[in-house]
Amino acid sequence: LTRGGEGGGDLPLGRIDVRADRLQLLGGVFPDTRLQVVPGAAGAASAQVEGPALQGSVLVPAANGATVTGRFQRVQWRSAQPAMGVQTKVAFAADKTAAMTAAENGKTGNKVDDEIDPARIPPLALDIDELRIAEASLGSARLRTRATATGMDVEQFHAQLPGQSIDASGSWSGRGVAAHTRVDARLESEDFGRLLSGFGYAGRLDGGDGEMALEAGWQGGPMQFGLTSLSGSLRMQVHDGRLLEIEPGAGRVLGLLSVAELPRRLTLDFRDFFSKGFAFNQAGGDIRFADGVASSENLRIDGPAARINIRGAANLREETFNQTIEVLPKAGNLLTVAGALAGGPVGAAIGAAANAVLQKPLGQIGAKTYRVTGPWSEPKVEVISREQGRVVDKPLPAGSSVPAG
Repeated sequence: LTRGGEGGGDLPLGRIDVRADRLQLLGGVFPDTRLQVVPGAAGAASAQVEGPALQGSVLVPAANGATVTGRFQRVQWRSAQPAMGVQTKVAFAADKTAAMTAAENGKTGNKVDDEIDPARIPPLALDIDELRIAEASLGSARLRTRATATGMDVEQFHAQLPGQSIDASGSWSGRGVAAHTRVDARLESEDFGRLLSGFGYAGRLDGGDGEMALEAGWQGGPMQFGLTSLSGSLRMQVHDGRLLEIEPGAGRVLGLLSVAELPRRLTLDFRDFFSKGFAFNQAGGDIRFADGVASSENLRIDGPAARINIRGAANLREETFNQTIEVLPKAGNLLTVAGALAGGPVGAAIGAAANAVLQKPLGQIGAKTYRVTGPWSEPKVEVISREQGRVVDKPLPAGSSVPAG
Protein backbone atom coordinates (compact mmCIF):
# COMPACT_ATOMS: atom_id res chain seq x y z
CA LEU A 1 0.00 0.00 0.00
CA THR A 2 1.21 3.52 -0.69
CA ARG A 3 0.04 6.55 1.30
CA GLY A 4 -2.62 8.49 -0.62
CA GLY A 5 -2.97 11.66 1.52
CA GLU A 6 -1.33 14.04 3.96
CA GLY A 7 -2.20 15.44 7.37
CA GLY A 8 -1.95 12.39 9.59
CA GLY A 9 -5.66 11.42 9.39
CA ASP A 10 -7.06 8.18 7.99
CA LEU A 11 -4.75 6.47 5.56
CA PRO A 12 -6.64 6.20 2.25
CA LEU A 13 -5.89 3.38 -0.15
CA GLY A 14 -3.25 4.32 -2.66
CA ARG A 15 -2.54 1.08 -4.49
CA ILE A 16 -2.59 -2.71 -4.10
CA ASP A 17 0.03 -4.79 -5.87
CA VAL A 18 0.27 -8.48 -4.95
CA ARG A 19 1.44 -11.65 -6.65
CA ALA A 20 -0.07 -15.04 -5.82
CA ASP A 21 1.51 -18.37 -6.64
CA ARG A 22 -1.99 -19.83 -6.56
CA LEU A 23 -5.00 -17.52 -6.78
CA GLN A 24 -8.34 -19.14 -5.92
CA LEU A 25 -11.40 -17.38 -7.29
CA LEU A 26 -15.00 -18.70 -7.24
CA GLY A 27 -14.01 -22.35 -7.19
CA GLY A 28 -11.23 -21.99 -9.77
CA VAL A 29 -7.48 -21.79 -9.39
CA PHE A 30 -5.16 -19.50 -11.37
CA PRO A 31 -1.39 -20.01 -10.96
CA ASP A 32 1.27 -17.29 -10.76
CA THR A 33 -1.11 -14.33 -10.98
CA ARG A 34 -0.40 -10.66 -10.28
CA LEU A 35 -3.24 -8.43 -9.03
CA GLN A 36 -3.06 -4.64 -9.11
CA VAL A 37 -5.83 -2.38 -7.78
CA VAL A 38 -5.71 1.37 -8.38
CA PRO A 39 -8.29 3.80 -6.91
CA GLY A 40 -10.01 6.06 -9.42
CA ALA A 41 -12.05 9.23 -9.26
CA ALA A 42 -15.09 9.51 -6.95
CA GLY A 43 -14.40 6.23 -5.17
CA ALA A 44 -14.19 4.01 -8.23
CA ALA A 45 -11.39 1.47 -8.64
CA SER A 46 -9.76 -0.45 -11.46
CA ALA A 47 -8.17 -3.88 -11.12
CA GLN A 48 -5.66 -5.51 -13.43
CA VAL A 49 -4.83 -9.22 -13.32
CA GLU A 50 -1.99 -10.82 -15.23
CA GLY A 51 -0.87 -14.42 -15.37
CA PRO A 52 -0.62 -17.45 -17.68
CA ALA A 53 -4.27 -18.41 -16.98
CA LEU A 54 -5.88 -15.04 -16.24
CA GLN A 55 -5.27 -11.69 -17.91
CA GLY A 56 -7.53 -8.65 -18.11
CA SER A 57 -8.96 -5.67 -16.29
CA VAL A 58 -12.10 -4.77 -14.34
CA LEU A 59 -13.61 -1.37 -13.58
CA VAL A 60 -15.60 -1.16 -10.32
CA PRO A 61 -17.73 2.02 -10.03
CA ALA A 62 -18.38 3.61 -6.65
CA ALA A 63 -22.17 3.89 -6.96
CA ASN A 64 -24.23 1.08 -5.46
CA GLY A 65 -25.98 -0.96 -8.14
CA ALA A 66 -23.74 0.29 -10.94
CA THR A 67 -22.47 -2.24 -13.47
CA VAL A 68 -19.00 -3.75 -13.05
CA THR A 69 -17.37 -3.99 -16.46
CA GLY A 70 -14.44 -6.16 -17.42
CA ARG A 71 -12.38 -7.11 -20.43
CA PHE A 72 -10.19 -10.23 -20.36
CA GLN A 73 -7.75 -11.42 -22.95
CA ARG A 74 -7.81 -14.92 -21.49
CA VAL A 75 -9.50 -16.90 -18.74
CA GLN A 76 -8.39 -20.51 -18.29
CA TRP A 77 -10.53 -21.89 -15.46
CA ARG A 78 -9.58 -25.07 -13.64
CA SER A 79 -11.37 -26.47 -10.64
CA ALA A 80 -9.65 -26.03 -7.30
CA GLN A 81 -10.70 -29.60 -6.50
CA PRO A 82 -7.99 -32.26 -7.12
CA ALA A 83 -8.25 -34.54 -10.15
CA MET A 84 -9.81 -37.94 -9.59
CA GLY A 85 -6.59 -39.92 -9.71
CA VAL A 86 -5.87 -43.11 -7.82
CA GLN A 87 -4.33 -41.19 -4.93
CA THR A 88 -7.37 -38.95 -4.42
CA LYS A 89 -10.27 -41.41 -4.71
CA VAL A 90 -10.38 -42.13 -0.98
CA ALA A 91 -10.34 -38.43 -0.13
CA PHE A 92 -13.01 -37.77 -2.76
CA ALA A 93 -15.23 -40.47 -1.30
CA ALA A 94 -14.81 -38.96 2.16
CA ASP A 95 -15.69 -35.49 0.87
CA LYS A 96 -18.70 -36.90 -0.97
CA THR A 97 -19.94 -38.61 2.21
CA ALA A 98 -19.46 -35.43 4.22
CA ALA A 99 -21.32 -33.38 1.63
CA MET A 100 -24.25 -35.81 1.57
CA THR A 101 -24.37 -35.82 5.39
CA ALA A 102 -24.36 -32.02 5.45
CA ALA A 103 -27.17 -31.93 2.90
CA GLU A 104 -29.24 -34.36 4.97
CA ASN A 105 -28.73 -32.14 8.02
CA GLY A 106 -29.96 -29.09 6.11
CA LYS A 107 -26.52 -27.57 5.62
CA THR A 108 -24.90 -26.51 2.40
CA GLY A 109 -21.60 -28.07 1.39
CA ASN A 110 -19.65 -25.26 -0.26
CA LYS A 111 -18.24 -22.49 1.92
CA VAL A 112 -17.57 -20.25 -1.07
CA ASP A 113 -21.25 -20.15 -2.02
CA ASP A 114 -22.36 -19.98 1.63
CA GLU A 115 -20.32 -16.84 2.22
CA ILE A 116 -21.58 -15.04 -0.91
CA ASP A 117 -24.91 -13.28 -0.92
CA PRO A 118 -25.94 -13.11 -4.61
CA ALA A 119 -28.20 -10.14 -3.86
CA ARG A 120 -25.06 -8.11 -3.07
CA ILE A 121 -23.35 -8.91 -6.37
CA PRO A 122 -23.56 -5.88 -8.68
CA PRO A 123 -24.57 -6.24 -12.33
CA LEU A 124 -21.73 -7.67 -14.42
CA ALA A 125 -20.75 -6.99 -18.03
CA LEU A 126 -17.72 -9.14 -18.84
CA ASP A 127 -16.15 -9.88 -22.23
CA ILE A 128 -13.51 -12.58 -22.71
CA ASP A 129 -11.41 -13.08 -25.83
CA GLU A 130 -10.38 -16.67 -24.96
CA LEU A 131 -12.26 -18.79 -22.42
CA ARG A 132 -11.10 -22.27 -21.47
CA ILE A 133 -12.57 -24.59 -18.87
CA ALA A 134 -10.10 -27.36 -18.02
CA GLU A 135 -8.72 -28.27 -21.47
CA ALA A 136 -11.94 -27.40 -23.31
CA SER A 137 -11.77 -24.28 -25.47
CA LEU A 138 -15.05 -22.32 -25.50
CA GLY A 139 -13.75 -19.41 -27.61
CA SER A 140 -14.82 -15.82 -27.05
CA ALA A 141 -17.41 -15.26 -24.32
CA ARG A 142 -19.86 -12.61 -23.16
CA LEU A 143 -21.59 -12.43 -19.74
CA ARG A 144 -24.38 -10.06 -18.74
CA THR A 145 -26.16 -10.18 -15.36
CA ARG A 146 -28.57 -8.02 -13.41
CA ALA A 147 -29.33 -7.73 -9.71
CA THR A 148 -32.69 -8.83 -8.25
CA ALA A 149 -34.26 -8.44 -4.82
CA THR A 150 -33.20 -11.96 -3.81
CA GLY A 151 -30.11 -12.58 -5.92
CA MET A 152 -29.02 -12.22 -9.52
CA ASP A 153 -30.22 -13.16 -12.99
CA VAL A 154 -27.88 -14.25 -15.76
CA GLU A 155 -29.49 -12.56 -18.72
CA GLN A 156 -26.93 -13.76 -21.23
CA PHE A 157 -23.95 -16.05 -21.41
CA HIS A 158 -22.69 -16.66 -24.92
CA ALA A 159 -19.49 -18.48 -25.90
CA GLN A 160 -18.49 -19.22 -29.47
CA LEU A 161 -15.67 -20.48 -31.61
CA PRO A 162 -15.74 -21.96 -35.13
CA GLY A 163 -18.01 -25.02 -35.13
CA GLN A 164 -19.27 -24.57 -31.57
CA SER A 165 -21.56 -22.26 -29.57
CA ILE A 166 -23.05 -22.12 -26.08
CA ASP A 167 -25.99 -19.96 -25.01
CA ALA A 168 -27.24 -19.91 -21.43
CA SER A 169 -29.36 -17.94 -19.00
CA GLY A 170 -30.38 -18.53 -15.42
CA SER A 171 -30.59 -17.26 -11.87
CA TRP A 172 -28.98 -17.56 -8.43
CA SER A 173 -31.11 -16.62 -5.45
CA GLY A 174 -31.01 -17.01 -1.70
CA ARG A 175 -28.17 -17.89 0.62
CA GLY A 176 -27.20 -20.94 2.68
CA VAL A 177 -30.00 -23.51 2.91
CA ALA A 178 -32.31 -21.15 0.98
CA ALA A 179 -29.98 -20.88 -2.04
CA HIS A 180 -31.19 -22.11 -5.42
CA THR A 181 -29.67 -22.04 -8.90
CA ARG A 182 -31.46 -22.43 -12.23
CA VAL A 183 -29.94 -22.72 -15.70
CA ASP A 184 -31.25 -23.03 -19.25
CA ALA A 185 -28.44 -23.85 -21.68
CA ARG A 186 -28.11 -24.83 -25.33
CA LEU A 187 -24.92 -26.26 -26.81
CA GLU A 188 -24.23 -26.79 -30.50
CA SER A 189 -21.04 -28.48 -31.69
CA GLU A 190 -19.67 -29.99 -34.87
CA ASP A 191 -17.36 -32.28 -32.85
CA PHE A 192 -18.68 -33.43 -29.48
CA GLY A 193 -15.84 -35.93 -29.22
CA ARG A 194 -13.27 -33.13 -29.17
CA LEU A 195 -15.34 -31.15 -26.67
CA LEU A 196 -15.62 -34.12 -24.30
CA SER A 197 -11.87 -34.71 -24.57
CA GLY A 198 -11.31 -31.14 -23.41
CA PHE A 199 -13.38 -31.81 -20.30
CA GLY A 200 -11.30 -34.89 -19.48
CA TYR A 201 -13.39 -37.60 -21.15
CA ALA A 202 -11.21 -38.59 -24.08
CA GLY A 203 -11.72 -41.90 -25.87
CA ARG A 204 -15.51 -42.04 -25.46
CA LEU A 205 -16.72 -40.49 -28.68
CA ASP A 206 -15.21 -39.72 -32.09
CA GLY A 207 -16.84 -36.85 -33.98
CA GLY A 208 -20.52 -36.18 -33.50
CA ASP A 209 -22.35 -33.12 -34.83
CA GLY A 210 -25.46 -31.91 -33.06
CA GLU A 211 -26.94 -30.10 -30.10
CA MET A 212 -27.86 -30.49 -26.45
CA ALA A 213 -30.35 -28.50 -24.38
CA LEU A 214 -30.41 -28.47 -20.55
CA GLU A 215 -33.20 -27.08 -18.37
CA ALA A 216 -32.38 -27.72 -14.74
CA GLY A 217 -32.06 -26.39 -11.23
CA TRP A 218 -30.53 -27.41 -7.90
CA GLN A 219 -30.45 -26.35 -4.27
CA GLY A 220 -27.41 -24.23 -3.46
CA GLY A 221 -25.21 -21.83 -5.39
CA PRO A 222 -23.56 -22.34 -8.79
CA MET A 223 -20.48 -24.02 -7.32
CA GLN A 224 -22.69 -26.63 -5.60
CA PHE A 225 -23.74 -28.12 -8.94
CA GLY A 226 -23.91 -31.90 -8.82
CA LEU A 227 -25.78 -34.58 -10.76
CA THR A 228 -27.20 -36.09 -7.57
CA SER A 229 -28.94 -32.81 -6.68
CA LEU A 230 -30.07 -31.93 -10.20
CA SER A 231 -33.74 -31.64 -11.15
CA GLY A 232 -34.63 -31.08 -14.78
CA SER A 233 -34.10 -32.51 -18.23
CA LEU A 234 -31.44 -32.89 -20.90
CA ARG A 235 -32.33 -33.28 -24.57
CA MET A 236 -29.65 -34.31 -27.06
CA GLN A 237 -29.47 -35.07 -30.76
CA VAL A 238 -26.11 -36.00 -32.31
CA HIS A 239 -25.33 -37.47 -35.72
CA ASP A 240 -22.36 -38.84 -37.66
CA GLY A 241 -20.23 -40.04 -34.77
CA ARG A 242 -18.66 -43.20 -33.40
CA LEU A 243 -18.71 -44.70 -29.92
CA LEU A 244 -15.18 -45.84 -29.20
CA GLU A 245 -13.90 -48.90 -27.42
CA ILE A 246 -13.34 -48.02 -23.79
CA GLU A 247 -11.87 -49.56 -20.67
CA PRO A 248 -14.27 -51.20 -18.20
CA GLY A 249 -15.94 -48.66 -15.95
CA ALA A 250 -14.58 -45.67 -17.88
CA GLY A 251 -17.78 -44.47 -19.53
CA ARG A 252 -19.61 -43.02 -16.56
CA VAL A 253 -20.54 -39.69 -18.09
CA LEU A 254 -21.78 -40.96 -21.45
CA GLY A 255 -22.53 -44.25 -19.75
CA LEU A 256 -25.06 -42.89 -17.26
CA LEU A 257 -27.62 -44.73 -19.34
CA SER A 258 -25.27 -47.41 -20.69
CA VAL A 259 -24.40 -45.61 -23.94
CA ALA A 260 -20.61 -45.68 -23.76
CA GLU A 261 -20.60 -49.02 -21.93
CA LEU A 262 -22.43 -50.78 -24.77
CA PRO A 263 -19.35 -51.90 -26.74
CA ARG A 264 -17.90 -53.75 -23.74
CA ARG A 265 -21.19 -55.37 -22.81
CA LEU A 266 -22.38 -56.49 -26.20
CA THR A 267 -19.23 -57.62 -28.00
CA LEU A 268 -19.92 -61.20 -27.03
CA ASP A 269 -23.00 -61.29 -29.26
CA PHE A 270 -22.26 -58.45 -31.71
CA ARG A 271 -18.50 -58.44 -31.97
CA ASP A 272 -18.47 -57.26 -35.61
CA PHE A 273 -20.52 -54.19 -34.72
CA PHE A 274 -18.09 -52.98 -32.06
CA SER A 275 -14.68 -54.23 -33.26
CA LYS A 276 -13.55 -50.66 -33.98
CA GLY A 277 -16.26 -48.78 -32.12
CA PHE A 278 -19.89 -48.36 -33.08
CA ALA A 279 -20.54 -45.84 -35.86
CA PHE A 280 -23.93 -44.15 -35.75
CA ASN A 281 -25.98 -41.96 -38.05
CA GLN A 282 -28.23 -40.59 -35.31
CA ALA A 283 -28.14 -40.74 -31.52
CA GLY A 284 -30.22 -38.94 -28.95
CA GLY A 285 -33.18 -38.77 -26.65
CA ASP A 286 -34.34 -37.16 -23.42
CA ILE A 287 -32.87 -37.70 -19.94
CA ARG A 288 -34.70 -36.63 -16.80
CA PHE A 289 -32.96 -35.89 -13.51
CA ALA A 290 -34.81 -36.10 -10.18
CA ASP A 291 -34.04 -37.32 -6.66
CA GLY A 292 -30.58 -38.54 -7.63
CA VAL A 293 -31.84 -40.66 -10.54
CA ALA A 294 -31.30 -40.16 -14.28
CA SER A 295 -33.93 -41.87 -16.40
CA SER A 296 -35.02 -42.10 -20.02
CA GLU A 297 -37.60 -43.89 -22.11
CA ASN A 298 -36.43 -42.91 -25.58
CA LEU A 299 -32.63 -43.08 -25.92
CA ARG A 300 -31.76 -44.39 -29.38
CA ILE A 301 -28.55 -45.01 -31.30
CA ASP A 302 -29.14 -45.66 -34.99
CA GLY A 303 -26.17 -46.87 -37.00
CA PRO A 304 -25.46 -48.70 -40.27
CA ALA A 305 -24.97 -51.95 -38.36
CA ALA A 306 -27.80 -51.83 -35.85
CA ARG A 307 -30.35 -49.75 -34.00
CA ILE A 308 -30.09 -49.68 -30.22
CA ASN A 309 -32.95 -48.61 -27.95
CA ILE A 310 -32.28 -47.85 -24.27
CA ARG A 311 -34.80 -47.21 -21.52
CA GLY A 312 -34.55 -47.26 -17.77
CA ALA A 313 -32.67 -45.45 -15.05
CA ALA A 314 -29.29 -44.90 -13.42
CA ASN A 315 -29.15 -44.23 -9.69
CA LEU A 316 -26.50 -41.50 -9.40
CA ARG A 317 -26.12 -41.77 -5.64
CA GLU A 318 -25.79 -45.54 -5.44
CA GLU A 319 -24.10 -45.70 -8.88
CA THR A 320 -26.26 -48.52 -10.14
CA PHE A 321 -28.01 -49.34 -13.44
CA ASN A 322 -31.55 -50.52 -14.00
CA GLN A 323 -32.13 -50.56 -17.75
CA THR A 324 -33.41 -52.45 -20.74
CA ILE A 325 -31.34 -52.39 -23.95
CA GLU A 326 -32.73 -53.63 -27.26
CA VAL A 327 -30.31 -54.31 -30.12
CA LEU A 328 -31.83 -54.62 -33.61
CA PRO A 329 -29.29 -55.59 -36.32
CA LYS A 330 -29.96 -53.90 -39.64
CA ALA A 331 -31.47 -56.11 -42.33
CA GLY A 332 -28.74 -55.39 -44.85
CA ASN A 333 -26.12 -57.11 -42.71
CA LEU A 334 -28.19 -60.27 -42.42
CA LEU A 335 -29.15 -60.31 -46.10
CA THR A 336 -25.53 -60.25 -47.19
CA VAL A 337 -25.16 -63.66 -45.56
CA ALA A 338 -28.53 -64.84 -46.88
CA GLY A 339 -27.56 -63.85 -50.43
CA ALA A 340 -24.29 -65.73 -50.25
CA LEU A 341 -26.07 -68.86 -49.07
CA ALA A 342 -28.58 -68.55 -51.92
CA GLY A 343 -25.80 -68.54 -54.50
CA GLY A 344 -23.71 -65.56 -55.69
CA PRO A 345 -25.14 -62.60 -57.61
CA VAL A 346 -28.54 -64.19 -58.05
CA GLY A 347 -28.84 -64.78 -54.33
CA ALA A 348 -27.67 -61.25 -53.63
CA ALA A 349 -30.35 -59.87 -55.94
CA ILE A 350 -32.98 -61.96 -54.19
CA GLY A 351 -31.71 -60.70 -50.86
CA ALA A 352 -31.84 -57.09 -52.03
CA ALA A 353 -35.43 -57.50 -53.19
CA ALA A 354 -36.39 -59.14 -49.91
CA ASN A 355 -34.68 -56.35 -48.05
CA ALA A 356 -36.90 -53.77 -49.75
CA VAL A 357 -40.09 -55.66 -48.96
CA LEU A 358 -39.36 -57.33 -45.63
CA GLN A 359 -36.77 -55.06 -44.05
CA LYS A 360 -38.34 -54.85 -40.61
CA PRO A 361 -39.00 -58.58 -40.06
CA LEU A 362 -35.61 -59.61 -41.40
CA GLY A 363 -33.91 -56.87 -39.40
CA GLN A 364 -35.26 -58.39 -36.21
CA ILE A 365 -34.05 -61.93 -36.84
CA GLY A 366 -30.91 -61.38 -34.77
CA ALA A 367 -32.48 -58.94 -32.30
CA LYS A 368 -31.77 -59.35 -28.60
CA THR A 369 -33.02 -57.59 -25.50
CA TYR A 370 -30.82 -57.16 -22.46
CA ARG A 371 -31.51 -56.34 -18.85
CA VAL A 372 -28.70 -54.35 -17.19
CA THR A 373 -28.68 -54.04 -13.39
CA GLY A 374 -26.17 -53.59 -10.60
CA PRO A 375 -23.17 -51.30 -10.05
CA TRP A 376 -21.65 -49.19 -12.81
CA SER A 377 -18.27 -50.83 -12.38
CA GLU A 378 -19.52 -54.43 -12.71
CA PRO A 379 -23.08 -54.45 -14.08
CA LYS A 380 -25.06 -57.66 -14.48
CA VAL A 381 -26.15 -58.18 -18.09
CA GLU A 382 -28.71 -60.85 -18.92
CA VAL A 383 -30.64 -61.70 -22.07
CA ILE A 384 -34.40 -61.51 -21.71
CA SER A 385 -37.27 -62.03 -24.13
CA ARG A 386 -38.70 -59.10 -26.04
CA GLU A 387 -41.99 -59.65 -24.22
CA GLN A 388 -40.21 -59.25 -20.89
CA GLY A 389 -38.61 -56.09 -22.23
CA ARG A 390 -42.04 -54.62 -22.93
CA VAL A 391 -43.23 -55.52 -19.44
CA VAL A 392 -40.36 -53.63 -17.81
CA ASP A 393 -40.75 -50.47 -19.90
CA LYS A 394 -41.09 -48.49 -16.67
CA PRO A 395 -37.82 -48.25 -14.67
CA LEU A 396 -37.72 -50.58 -11.69
CA PRO A 397 -36.16 -49.57 -8.36
CA ALA A 398 -32.38 -49.78 -8.34
CA GLY A 399 -31.13 -53.23 -7.46
CA SER A 400 -34.21 -55.13 -8.68
CA SER A 401 -33.87 -57.59 -11.54
CA VAL A 402 -35.85 -59.49 -14.11
CA PRO A 403 -35.29 -63.23 -14.46
CA ALA A 404 -33.44 -64.19 -17.63
CA GLY A 405 -35.66 -65.44 -20.43
